[in-house]
Amino acid sequence: MQSSARVTQVRLAICLLALSTGLWAQTPQPTAAQLSAQDLLKTARAALSGGEAKAIDSLSVWGAYRRGGQASMMTLSLDLAGRFLEEHTVYSTGGEVQRMGRTEDGVGAVGGGMPGDEGGPALNASVTEGWNGKDYWIKNGAGGTATGGSEARKMTFRRIFVRYALAFTLTPPKDFPMVFAYAGRVESPNGMVDALEGKGPDDFLVHLFLDIKTHLPLMLQYISTVQGVQEVQMWFQDYKAEDGLVTPHTVIWFANGKLSEEFQVQRLKVNPKFKPEKFQR
Repeated sequence: MQSSARVTQVRLAICLLALSTGLWAQTPQPTAAQLSAQDLLKTARAALSGGEAKAIDSLSVWGAYRRGGQASMMTLSLDLAGRFLEEHTVYSTGGEVQRMGRTEDGVGAVGGGMPGDEGGPALNASVTEGWNGKDYWIKNGAGGTATGGSEARKMTFRRIFVRYALAFTLTPPKDFPMVFAYAGRVESPNGMVDALEGKGPDDFLVHLFLDIKTHLPLMLQYISTVQGVQEVQMWFQDYKAEDGLVTPHTVIWFANGKLSEEFQVQRLKVNPKFKPEKFQR
């Protein structure tokens, strides 16, 4: 990402902090009879489908991902019945190969080694995290052994799944029921925004912001406790139509106002047919 774009994102994050603390001027609020969370979500889902809401049962998303100084190619496989894979692959041009593993805040490089060393094939390394609807697991390397994880990581990973499902489809997985409520309308530097509050199991809470002109999601806000208490903003940009779905092709995370993660979507497929064994250990 270019430096000018980073400055723009920082400004957007500052604007959001103003929104969350009530510093943006509130406009006259629509009444409950005029507006509801369900109506807004129905309209927004139709906008994602290019006019009329379509049934989305599964989604595959692939692109370049960066967190801090670590970069990888990430593939997301979302089965909205309640199964999810997040796969990361790092390619090396030679010399030392980065080993992939799971750190406290997720997947990332955890060390180095020479081609052929433990940690991956000669010129690449990979790690896969999975949720099969019942169990959470992680596998290092193309032929590595899958192992389970802690209950804390299991909950964190399921919440990652839900947020991606909301980001790309505005629909939570079927095994993760959510209730949305209208939270108000505010005037932002980028125009008017409708805010929704979404609640789910185990105190799951997000705030979803929709552009009132396009009805497309602008941002998802939540609290993360993985590395201390952090207010995270997940911004959605560069909307493009692909495979019958209008989706963000740039996703950027800010944690406490600082850029933390980036995802540049390069390919997306709607309703791919996943084999059942894909989500097994």
